[in-house]
Amino acid sequence: MTALFVQPKPFTVVGSSASVAPASNLNQDRPGLVWRTNGLSGIYSTVQLDGSAWDTVALVNSNLRATDTIQIRAGASAAAVAGTSGLALNQTISAYSGTTPASGNAISIYQLPTPITSPFVRIDITSTGNPAGYVQAQRLVIGSRIEAAGLDLDTDWGLEDDASEDGGFVDADLYGTRVSIKPRVWGLSEADYWTKWFPMLRAIGKRKAILCIPDTDPAYLQNQAIFGRVTSSAKATYGSSDMMLVELAMLSTS
Repeated sequence: MTALFVQPKPFTVVGSSASVAPASNLNQDRPGLVWRTNGLSGIYSTVQLDGSAWDTVALVNSNLRATDTIQIRAGASAAAVAGTSGLALNQTISAYSGTTPASGNAISIYQLPTPITSPFVRIDITSTGNPAGYVQAQRLVIGSRIEAAGLDLDTDWGLEDDASEDGGFVDADLYGTRVSIKPRVWGLSEADYWTKWFPMLRAIGKRKAILCIPDTDPAYLQNQAIFGRVTSSAKATYGSSDMMLVELAMLSTS
């Protein structure tokens, strides 16, 4: 059992296929801002990063199906990732496996075996026959993952329904039910906390969202994984001179 936490790196969209809602929305944490393609042919998006190392790519909250595929290419230029030679990465993955997610909430993830620094990344999506007639996704996450051996047994999951009642009818303001989780990550070394966890938690605060995958086993990943914000002050506790516990509470963006 391995848990992952990934803070998205900022990027600039430098090219994409025709879209109804722009691919630049893939760089936003707000669930109402999505990338929606114009049809199902030739779907792609190319982004430019800052040139620092990364090892994980995820497409978050999409309407992809298990039979759909994503090709991920990384290289030195936009022209390079449009081809197939001289690439640091050229990998095609299935959108997901295991439990089918709720509609529009698929999370597709690829973990590189070693970090790379390629500043250009292109994703090409094949979703032939998608009944929606388009592909839609909320967020593209590219970043460096923080791994943990697993979450503590006291980790809590919950569901948050923000619908409000009006005159006894729960139909005045209807919102999607969001997933909450209170991860407890035990057994961290002092070095891991101060060089990996502390910088991430300080950078995101309560304003920025991260990808949390409690267990990389695909059986339940689609229901367990969330893209969300920390909703209470994260804290770390020393269990010994070189063993720490991190606790935080998170709520999915949608």
